[in-house]
Amino acid sequence: MFSIVEVFYLVFSQLAVGGVALLLLVPQGLVGANFYRLMGGIYLLVIGFARCAMLSIHHQEVNLRHFFTASPNTESLFTLLFFVSVLLWTLSWWFNSPLFTRILFFIALLCGGVVLFLSPIRYLKVIPSEAFLIGQNGVASYLLFSAQFLSAATLLGAVNSGMWFGHWYLVTPDLPIHYLKRFNSVLLASLIGTTCLFGLALFLRWKSTDVVPFNLYYHLIFSMRLLIGLGGTLFLYFITWDCLRDKSVAIDAVGATRAATGFLFIAILTVFIGEFCSRLLLLEMRFVL
Repeated sequence: MFSIVEVFYLVFSQLAVGGVALLLLVPQGLVGANFYRLMGGIYLLVIGFARCAMLSIHHQEVNLRHFFTASPNTESLFTLLFFVSVLLWTLSWWFNSPLFTRILFFIALLCGGVVLFLSPIRYLKVIPSEAFLIGQNGVASYLLFSAQFLSAATLLGAVNSGMWFGHWYLVTPDLPIHYLKRFNSVLLASLIGTTCLFGLALFLRWKSTDVVPFNLYYHLIFSMRLLIGLGGTLFLYFITWDCLRDKSVAIDAVGATRAATGFLFIAILTVFIGEFCSRLLLLEMRFVL
């Protein structure tokens, strides 16, 4: 039986990995070290929560000693390594060593990627392969899970890192607008990918006979996933896109970036609601949505 803590682990770990990875959209020399210190601190907090959730999932007491020593499985170990590498990367911004900072960043990406691709393995035993119309093909099941988790990490990371980067236009007003547009474009691409996987899941569920039936509770969660998580986020993307159009920027560049950042902040809420609902459906109904 799964606990709500597992929902938090999945969403927070994917947010941290996606958020750190999408800092690649910002050239390192474009903004100062304070931006990366801020982002490092935010994602340290996020992956720290994910690490605590992982310990709780494995019935480990959550304390400082267990946080840095307990490793009940490989996924837990790489969650810890991801935390440590992000911590060292963040601290490195207080020292003038660009090469060392870059190496630590890619080590963090490697550890985070391992966490992301180890997560689906735990669910292959509880999601019946027949539900995917693939018989006993565990590789196909794994690839479907991995695609869903990867698209979710990209979506979460794009909206969160994009929102914080948008705030940096208040610190450095002359930042080029097209870098904020990059985050919005990745947000759209990941949202399209997530929606396609959502549609595929519905098709496979419709074709399958071995599924958990919907009740009122599941219908509510499903509706929130569809209307708020996907529909609401798409609506906010178009508003943000309108704010960042050349015509809008030409009229008031500062106002355009402020408005876009504000709508990205609201999009964080819709994305979070959608991803939490998705994980609830996964854990409760044993189906990828």
